[in-house]
Amino acid sequence: MMHLIEGGGKRLRATLPWLVGKAVGDSHSGLLDIGAAIEIVHNFTLVHDDIMDDDDTRRGLNAVHIEYGLPTAINAGDAMLAIAFERLVGAKGLDHKDVGAMVNRLAWMVRRVSEGQQLDIEFEDRIAVSEEDYFEMIEGKTAVMFLTCAEVGSRMAGADDETIQCMADWGLAVGLCFQLMDDLIDVLSDSDTLGKPAGSDLAQGKRTLMVIHALSQSDSSELDNLKAVLGKGEDATQEEIDLGLLALNKIGSVDYAREKAEMYHSKAHACLDRLPDSPAILALRELTDYQLKRIS
Repeated sequence: MMHLIEGGGKRLRATLPWLVGKAVGDSHSGLLDIGAAIEIVHNFTLVHDDIMDDDDTRRGLNAVHIEYGLPTAINAGDAMLAIAFERLVGAKGLDHKDVGAMVNRLAWMVRRVSEGQQLDIEFEDRIAVSEEDYFEMIEGKTAVMFLTCAEVGSRMAGADDETIQCMADWGLAVGLCFQLMDDLIDVLSDSDTLGKPAGSDLAQGKRTLMVIHALSQSDSSELDNLKAVLGKGEDATQEEIDLGLLALNKIGSVDYAREKAEMYHSKAHACLDRLPDSPAILALRELTDYQLKRIS
């Protein structure tokens, strides 16, 4: 269970509830417990995602199912989900009357993540995937977790309903920006930087926004190169992957996805503009900007 957690990661979901609480109300140590619960859920999904996606590495380490075997990895993920809810229920400062609502909200989050992951799986074998489909998928798979961190953090800090909604909107926008940037990083970074093979999403046939955009363009030699590697999996050569990645750039799909990421970055800042400035709000602004700075 500790393999991925000890391997690093940004810990964004672990710190967000406390940081959001600090920005809008009375933050307290119970928000760290809730952040820990959500971070454990996140790592649980990564353990199972690597199995479903047949990825061998994560954060520069062997994936859990490679290091310990498939049965142990599945079992470890299941146990991590249980531990997350144990941590949540034991959070300091959580009133007994709020426990049911909090458990329900995290259960909703886990279900939405599973729905997003299922869409991601199904898209690999679906010829026609629309932008609308893609955003529905990443909202569940990635953005809902950020939304929940921000919503729960502000609610536990005693914020009013308008502020809670404002922070939930911020979390959603940051989460969408985060996933768009993750897709871009897979295309624009090398394997050592990624901690996993570069272009692996392309070889797996992942329907990222870039791929959806490229497939909607007119026929060209670049588009042929993209189609030649898309979904080829382990049979894809490095040369084919490189040509496919180059095609996404030449077709304009990388720039298109970057523009969408910048749009959600702006939406996130617009949410923060509605709140009075403070050191915690400044930290949230820096975190929002960090999404775009992960690649130059």
